[in-house]
Amino acid sequence: MYEIPRSWLILVLFGTIAIAAASTILASGRGLNSASILVIWLVTLVLVALAGFTAQDRAPDTTRETKPDQTSERTNELIAENNRIKKLFSEKTEFFSGTVAELRIPLTSIDGNIELLRDRHLGKITKEQKESLNDIDQEINHITRMIIDIVEFNNLVTKSTPLKKEDVLFNNIINEVTEYMQPTIDIKGIKLHTTISPDLPTIHGDQQRLTHAFSNIIGNAIKCTLENDIAITADAENGELLISIADSGTGVPEGVLDKVFDPFYKVNATSKGTGLGLPTAKKIIEMHGGRIWAERREDRKGSIFRFAIPIS
Repeated sequence: MYEIPRSWLILVLFGTIAIAAASTILASGRGLNSASILVIWLVTLVLVALAGFTAQDRAPDTTRETKPDQTSERTNELIAENNRIKKLFSEKTEFFSGTVAELRIPLTSIDGNIELLRDRHLGKITKEQKESLNDIDQEINHITRMIIDIVEFNNLVTKSTPLKKEDVLFNNIINEVTEYMQPTIDIKGIKLHTTISPDLPTIHGDQQRLTHAFSNIIGNAIKCTLENDIAITADAENGELLISIADSGTGVPEGVLDKVFDPFYKVNATSKGTGLGLPTAKKIIEMHGGRIWAERREDRKGSIFRFAIPIS
């Protein structure tokens, strides 16, 4: 039976999201202004580049045991096809990396100019104009996070960037990420409760990637929270650093607690994002010899994401 390539399914999924975004803008009555067109164009360009990310899914597996009656000619054909697809994948990955680098430059420029306008450094603006700038800024930040997730997941899958290990104090990561996300936390009116053990030990790891992993988990909690309450705890147990993030959303259904860490999986198909945030966090934590899992809160009013990393 013919199997639909995974890359096609991904493009259809995210293409649908892009179309839905355009429809939402049109339905709002504001029309497609230049900023809206830019947002949709950037999303579309990232999704087209993403096609190359999954090209290797179609590569034939030449490592399987061959049947006795299989000819060497057929084997050579499979090896040649496999090499061709790997080369194609490498070329598309290179194209994708270049595209991402080019995207980041205008995104940074746009974000800086939005900040200047919003803070009235370039003149007075009305309340409606400020709200519109906030909307654009949120979309730009969303696209930036998408790009970062796709790039990091691609690096983890291809193992193109090794870990840069050093002594890491995780309380510094918690403080850095929560401070960075404070504007979003304030806008949503979220109450953030943080409990960090005063004698939290250091771990040996890649601080930048651990920050990315923690940021993805917190970002997921912020997105899912309905009752505006998130609790972060950090402690050491049984030779491991244990971090817990509890949200107050609808909660992950019992049957899919493991699936939330699968690439491109979404509990809510209409939610924003690439579906790579939690899978990326999982890969980073596992590269540090750790583990991550999700639980339902006892009061059934949300989920708890926990991860443990061995202490140095």
